[in-house]
Order: sequence, then C-alpha cells, then structure tokens
Amino acid sequence: MLRAFIAIKLSDELKGHIGEVQAELKRRASGLDGLGWVRPEGMHLTLRFLGDIAGDQVEALEALLGDVAAGMKPFTLEARGIGVFPNPRAPRVIWLGLQGTPESMASLRRMQAGIEDGVVGLGFPREPREFTAHLTLARVRDRQSGAALAKVLEANEDRAVGAFVATSVGLIKSELRPTGAAYTTLVEVPFGGGV
Repeated sequence: MLRAFIAIKLSDELKGHIGEVQAELKRRASGLDGLGWVRPEGMHLTLRFLGDIAGDQVEALEALLGDVAAGMKPFTLEARGIGVFPNPRAPRVIWLGLQGTPESMASLRRMQAGIEDGVVGLGFPREPREFTAHLTLARVRDRQSGAALAKVLEANEDRAVGAFVATSVGLIKSELRPTGAAYTTLVEVPFGGGV
C-alpha cells in the first residue's frame, strides 16, 4: 500500500518566500510550544488526499490525471493571507491562502472538481469538506499556543508572499519518517495535452 495524494507543485522561488515568512512567524511566536512547522521544500497545493492506495491503482489514477489535465491551460496563483482552520478560538492548522484572477480560480475549481469526481468514480469516498485552496504552514498541537498567535496572524491576514504558475498535476507518495514526511512523485502530468 502507498500513502498518496494529488497535488500541484510550487515553484522553488515561492517555497523560498514561504520559508522567510515562516521564519518571521517563528520569531514572533518564540516561546510558544506545540507548533509543528511544515518544511517549505515539501509544500504543495493538495487537491485530493487519497490515503492508502494499492500499487495497481496508480495506472487508473494516472489516466484520470491525464484526462483532467488535457483540458487545462497553465494558470497563476498568488499566495496571500495567513489564517487558521477551523477557527481562531481553536486553531488546528495555520495556512497561507491562494488567490488568483477569476479565470485562474475557475480553472483550479474545475480541475479539483474533475479530480474529486474521478476518484469517487474509482471507488474512493467523496471528500466531505469543501475544497479550500491553501498551503499548510504549521499544525497546532497545543491550542493555547495557537490562540496566542492570534495577533500575529491578524497582522498578516492579507500578506502577499508570492505567486507561481501551475503547469501540471501529480500523484505523490508520502512516507512518514521521524524527520518528517518524504515525498516522491509517482506521476506528473503537464497541462494542455488536449488544448
């Protein structure tokens, strides 16, 4: 079994900017425990977490990604605004939002919906939560620490971090290790095969 998800990779430039923002947030949050920061080099825009999949499902997922990506053109997304899930009173995740032009956001939503419908057609359960385009900056293990970050997060709620161009979608394997998750791209499909 493979632990896998479907995602769009970020540019190295954007990952560098995210690392700078995280370093600043860490300084401002010094003394707070219970925050697990995500390494920028491992960040990606997750479109659908799959969980454990069998090796023989990779081919069907590759075909699905090929179908979805064929009708896509590259689009630009901007990383802007820091917030929390589910709410500021009981934060579990600190996130960086993703925004774009109406056309870019429509492309992203169309692609994500196509992937969701496709994986459901392959037997995966439907995702109960609505898709929200974001990048996870940190996981909050101690809610008091997260609540103490409220002022820092409020000051950064519209912070512009950088932009990137989405040009492909991938099936990525995640291996949990003591040093953190390690990611391996199993399949990467460029946009526009049928455009």
